[in-house]
Amino acid sequence: MNEQQLAAVEATGEVFVSAGAGTGKTAVLVERFVRAVCDRGLDVDSILVITYTRRAAGELRTRIRAALHERGRDDLARELDGAWISTIHGFCLRLLKAYPFAAGLDPRFRELDDAQAAVLRGEAFRAALEDFTSAGEPDRLRLLATYGADGLRKMLTGVYETLRSAGRELTLDIGDRPQLEERIEELREAARCLADDAAATENQRTAATQLLALLERGSQPDRLMELSGFKAHGERAQTYEEARSAVEQSALDEVAARDRELLQELLECFAAAFDDAKARESALDFEDLQLRARDLLRAHDDIREREQLRFRSLMVDEFQDTNRLQCELVDLLRRPETEVFYVGDEFQSIYGFRHADVQVFRERRAQAEQLLPLTHNYRSRPEVLAAVNYLFGSHFGGEFQPLAAAAEYPDPVFGHPVELLVADKPSYEGGRVHWRRGEAQAVARRVRELVDAGIATPGEIVLLFAAGTDA
Repeated sequence: MNEQQLAAVEATGEVFVSAGAGTGKTAVLVERFVRAVCDRGLDVDSILVITYTRRAAGELRTRIRAALHERGRDDLARELDGAWISTIHGFCLRLLKAYPFAAGLDPRFRELDDAQAAVLRGEAFRAALEDFTSAGEPDRLRLLATYGADGLRKMLTGVYETLRSAGRELTLDIGDRPQLEERIEELREAARCLADDAAATENQRTAATQLLALLERGSQPDRLMELSGFKAHGERAQTYEEARSAVEQSALDEVAARDRELLQELLECFAAAFDDAKARESALDFEDLQLRARDLLRAHDDIREREQLRFRSLMVDEFQDTNRLQCELVDLLRRPETEVFYVGDEFQSIYGFRHADVQVFRERRAQAEQLLPLTHNYRSRPEVLAAVNYLFGSHFGGEFQPLAAAAEYPDPVFGHPVELLVADKPSYEGGRVHWRRGEAQAVARRVRELVDAGIATPGEIVLLFAAGTDA
């Protein structure tokens, strides 16, 4: 292990490790665990390790078991089957199964997977909406006519999931949003580019032309919440589709501010219907697991103290992908003398769509008693890291930790180590070519040059994209 890794392994108390990509953080977690049970005599079940995915938890358990076997500690390796190494949801499930009555649960309760939860959620919303509009009150019927049943479902179930994942009350708080006019201008530009694109299909150009005509007739938000009739499929319409969806959302947000009280009432009706449906099935969804575990530890001092005494060491992997509710759970499990080890990298936070909150990472890092870096990268050549350091450093400033190459590469670099092709967005404004199209053309020209010059064959060139739809 390098000096930074050893420092992270040997640190005690509360430790926060900011680990860059490819710097061996899993190796650090494995070594900390192994030393804790082999050298310091901690019981295997006195260490709680939380990571983000079940696959990562399984890999961590496998690597710890192998390391214990290498040390000749087969006895400890066998105990790993009962070790507390899991996702946060796995931990909460195990905790609730240990104390079902205190948590107010049927001991036979089961965990809903995503598909099962989606079915129950949809059925609950339909029942809540039917009850909400059953009296025929004009304001409620207008709400339904304005948003449509599907629009209300998408909006309120999304709000419901976001608030619960943060452990917050189900209260609608419609804050500042991007201005609708800004989104409309972006859509106009994307639609003009698509309408003028000779390589686009007839259906794509027609959709864009018709939408431009609609925008010319006015920009009232009520008329822009549902633009699915102007949808265009295919790679060339990707930017247009993103802009169309953004206008729909922005228009929806403006109208929602006007209808807040009615939306709040429907949200509460849906939440009650969903809770009833899950109770009938004796089932909990992922957020229920976290909320019920949090409430159990909050409400029962004896259980909280028992669990705090159980765990002498807490390790949280991929901390950039946690949220406030999950942090509260960790806090409820610690005593002043509990060893707490956080490790993560804010530049690898990719689970915002699952309600991860990278701001939690930044706040805890700022409060950390010991802040340690891992910057020695074992995955990339120094030429690649030099380019990454330059670009990220100039953009993020002091927030970015420069990475250093730790591995040796005996093979020479093929051609120029790094070339940067830039599609300058402002230069494309008002033109017939959208910046995404310009970016694609620049890449295609460079590939053509490499092939024509005999520097590489097409089969030796790899193109990587941020998303599959970009291809």
